[in-house]
Amino acid sequence: MKKDTALDLCSVKTFAEMSGISIEEAIDWVDTGMIPSMKLADFRMVNLARLREDLLKGKDVFAEGDYKNV
Repeated sequence: MKKDTALDLCSVKTFAEMSGISIEEAIDWVDTGMIPSMKLADFRMVNLARLREDLLKGKDVFAEGDYKNV
């Protein structure tokens, strides 16, 4: 059975709305590598799959530079 990957990526705006933070703060987190992201076409997307994986592994501190933008 194929895993549902519909929620593996989301826009920075959607991530901000889901997280209850400002769009500006979400952009800063992506720009500084505090949360995982990747470029898809001309858009920077939050990599929810990687974020979820790290949270499940016990990651509870996110700092600048943790994720190198791809």
